[in-house]
Amino acid sequence: MSNSGQPLSSEDQAKQLEESLAFIRQQETLMRKCLESKGKLLDAIKHASTFLAELRTSSLTPKQYYELYIAVFDALSYLGAYLKEDHHNHHLADIYELVQYAGNIVPRLYLMITVGTVYMSIPDAPVKEIMKDMMEMCRGVQHPVRGLFLRYYLSQGCREYLPVGTSEGPEGNLQDSIQFTITNFIEMNKLWVRLQHQGHSRERDKRTTERKELQILVGSNLVRLSQLEGIDKDYYRTSILPSILEQVVQCRDVIAQEYLLDVVVQVFPDEFHLHTLDLFLNATCNLNPSVSIKKIILALVYRLADYAQRLKENGGDPAVTVTTKLEKLDINGQQKAANSENNEQMEEEAELPTQENGEEEASKPTVSEEEATEEVNLFEVFWKHLENILEIRPEMSQDDINALLVGITRLCLNCYADNLDYIDRILSFAKEHSHEGTTNGPGVVGDNLQKLLLELIDYFPSLLTVLSIPSYVPLLSSQPLSTQKCVAGAVLGSVLKDENKIETVDDVNGVFGLLGVVIRDGSSVENTSSQQEVELPGGPSTGVEGGKPSKPEKEDGEPSLDVLTDQSKLAKVVHLLYSSDTDVHSKLLRAARQALSEGKEKIKYTYPALVTAAFKLVRRYRAKSSTDSEWSEKIGSTFKFIQKVVNDIYQVGKADLALRLYVNAASIADQVKAQEASYEFYAQAFTIYEEAISDSRSQFQAICIVAGALQSSRNFSHENYDTLVSKCALYGSKLLKKPDQCRAVYIASHLWWATEIQARGEDETKDSDLFKDEERVLECLQRALRVADGCMDVAVSVELFVEILNRYLYFFDRGSKTVTVKYINGLIDLIQTNLSNNSDGGISDSPRKHFERTLEYITNQKQVDEKFQQIVW
Repeated sequence: MSNSGQPLSSEDQAKQLEESLAFIRQQETLMRKCLESKGKLLDAIKHASTFLAELRTSSLTPKQYYELYIAVFDALSYLGAYLKEDHHNHHLADIYELVQYAGNIVPRLYLMITVGTVYMSIPDAPVKEIMKDMMEMCRGVQHPVRGLFLRYYLSQGCREYLPVGTSEGPEGNLQDSIQFTITNFIEMNKLWVRLQHQGHSRERDKRTTERKELQILVGSNLVRLSQLEGIDKDYYRTSILPSILEQVVQCRDVIAQEYLLDVVVQVFPDEFHLHTLDLFLNATCNLNPSVSIKKIILALVYRLADYAQRLKENGGDPAVTVTTKLEKLDINGQQKAANSENNEQMEEEAELPTQENGEEEASKPTVSEEEATEEVNLFEVFWKHLENILEIRPEMSQDDINALLVGITRLCLNCYADNLDYIDRILSFAKEHSHEGTTNGPGVVGDNLQKLLLELIDYFPSLLTVLSIPSYVPLLSSQPLSTQKCVAGAVLGSVLKDENKIETVDDVNGVFGLLGVVIRDGSSVENTSSQQEVELPGGPSTGVEGGKPSKPEKEDGEPSLDVLTDQSKLAKVVHLLYSSDTDVHSKLLRAARQALSEGKEKIKYTYPALVTAAFKLVRRYRAKSSTDSEWSEKIGSTFKFIQKVVNDIYQVGKADLALRLYVNAASIADQVKAQEASYEFYAQAFTIYEEAISDSRSQFQAICIVAGALQSSRNFSHENYDTLVSKCALYGSKLLKKPDQCRAVYIASHLWWATEIQARGEDETKDSDLFKDEERVLECLQRALRVADGCMDVAVSVELFVEILNRYLYFFDRGSKTVTVKYINGLIDLIQTNLSNNSDGGISDSPRKHFERTLEYITNQKQVDEKFQQIVW
């Protein structure tokens, strides 16, 4: 064994540890054999003293020394158990005196503590004298590592036998136990701090690491102290906490101050913290300037915030209960005298919390219902302390300040959620100091303010509550783009999750103001974010009305999936705009349009939702026509709004979408009998078709959409209707591809043959005034045949012939006088001729099967309708 204390290599240290552990096991075995043999107690103690000498080494790291300690602890536990069981045969006072003659101080003190703790467990033992004797003797070991483990062993051994009574006799009392534990804590802390200043300065980081490995040894004393039964909050305030804080402040060591104050916060009950809030907070103002005071204050704040949350979950009022547990405190260092009446009330109703089962129960709060002495606001206490800290430490980083604001906010939400003025003070303070943090780098500073902003959104069930806080939006506007995006995402999630209706214009402006960063396109966001403050929606409109449509988006310029997701959520928010007053509802939509217009090209994702919401508003106006004399003018105003919104969509290059929306608007206008508006919307759709729809496939789809809507219209004059359907048929007949042209023409035939729509309650037998022009129907079908016959591909021609045959059968079944059996039989013969002429496989099976199914339908119809009997093939 080496006791030289000379530094060893890692390999030599591991080898020495292995040898020492083997030697301890060997001597422990010999000790056990001696204890099992009668009359060999002294030999057993000699073997114990021998293996205890291994703890004299200075060559091992704290972790390795801890392994030695554990091995020795197990061996001494066996010796202690033997002495306790056999104390009737051995006078413990003599053995206690005998072991003090051991040759070396380290084995001597370990044996002394082992025998002394057993002696303390015996009835009528002079516990007080033994405790004092062991405490004084331990001063003989001043080596930091050896001394820490020795005193830790003392603390472990005595914890079960510390007196908790009130006797003034030799058996000791609670005050003796408290003094014993505090003294041991002070001495251990001195040894722990001294370790930092040993060795060469280049090993400072290594010693710091070793100290952090040993910190639990010092903190265990505070845990023991919190577990003592019979300590009330008044005694904790007058005797215990001042002694602890005095030692912590005087040591001036950063690691010790941060760790020990955190332990104090964690191990003592919440009610004790409320009772001593002024002492604790004042102590934090006197710490080493290098100490992270933020961590200490936040630990206390979060502890009290969680306490308030538990009170709330148990059905209490945190604001009232926490206030009643606070006595009137002077945050500047003096406790103000409460009147005697209130003091008596506190003494009668306060119950002393007791902890019996370790650190967990020691820290568990006791929820009681006490009457208030003098109301002290917890928020005001911490807010005053924050101001004091900033006066004492003007160099405190913005990051630490913001972290404290986050903690105070959480405390405020758990205790005083109804008082939004407190929240506003916090946000206003953060706004004033937010620019100062930009010099320290926006990363962590922004993260803390981001937590602060998100905390409020997550807590309040309604986003409108957050909007009612005056400083929230200004603070958000001053934050970096990343923070605004994160908050906007949380706002979207909150609004869509709650699905609360947004019923006022101010709320619309507020909600979309929070979502401004999502609304804007990339270039706009970059420009505004570089100026620190982003202009919120509500200023001059940046709509895109007028001018020529912008160029279509390039394929490589398509937005990301995240952008599409956010825009989809924005569109869903539009559907939450609602007011029972239709006029207010109209104002909500206009306010939303003004806010969303700042998205520029992104309006193609959000404006369609506005159009749909406007459609619903039109129907609401129509439903109130019997009670609102101005319903017609209001509908007209809404249609003008729709026209502007759809035009904006067209201007950003979404011609297909704009055409569809114009056609939908025309259908809605027709349903509410607004003929002029409907005609204008169709005219706008045809204009877009002419100007911007150039792809042949898109043209065909556009013709189908317009034709479908026109066919279901009911309120046009004959002249207007004929103009629109003729235009639609004309566009169809000019399509580039023959198959598309053919299909568009035979689809146009339905425009001159209106049929009843049962969903609207129409009946063909009653609604005889439905528009029908049989000559034009036949004309379209005949023209479609000529176009189909002109196709070069026979297979395509046959497929088109079969499709046209089905149209003939439809009008024949509907009773058209111009579509006669002659045309049907002739077309069937034409199809059969083409099929027979190309029986060698030139025509695929699809047209053949389609034709066979058509003939099968005719056969079935012959059995139920006599007029089909004339169709032959």
